[in-house]
Amino acid sequence: MYMYSINQEAYILLATIYGGILIAFIYELYKIFRSILKPKKFATTLQDAIFWTIITAVSFYVLIFSNQGDLRFYNFLGFIIGILAYQYILSKPISKALNYILKITKEFLSDLWKLIIYPFQVGGSLIEVPYSYCKKKTKPVYYKSRRVLTMPRRIVYDIKKTVGNYLSKR
Repeated sequence: MYMYSINQEAYILLATIYGGILIAFIYELYKIFRSILKPKKFATTLQDAIFWTIITAVSFYVLIFSNQGDLRFYNFLGFIIGILAYQYILSKPISKALNYILKITKEFLSDLWKLIIYPFQVGGSLIEVPYSYCKKKTKPVYYKSRRVLTMPRRIVYDIKKTVGNYLSKR
């Protein structure tokens, strides 16, 4: 077991506090992500697994980077202090900033979608006016031609019906 100086132990404590802040920030992102997507049960399970994998990787990285992976009580204390510091000091302003960024991004993507779809809407309206005019003018012709084209079938049906009625009366 390696003995650390007070400066090194203070550095390790500060590194784990930073790790706790980073873990709490990742959790904040995860909460916002889940509130936007509203996943179903399977997706929630998958997202939880990914979240805990990332948190584990961050924790191990902080521990390996700061004190070669030695676990001490103050490592856990540093993570807890970092998480609590984030929750009580940084959570509200960062959450507001992230929600603002997401709102701006959503508005931008909405405007971009409207800009992309606009030429197709104009083209559709340019086609719709002559189409509705032609449909209005050709509708009577369509129904008359449909009636004329179905006439042989109706004649055959009427003949069968008449013959059937005549034979059933005898």
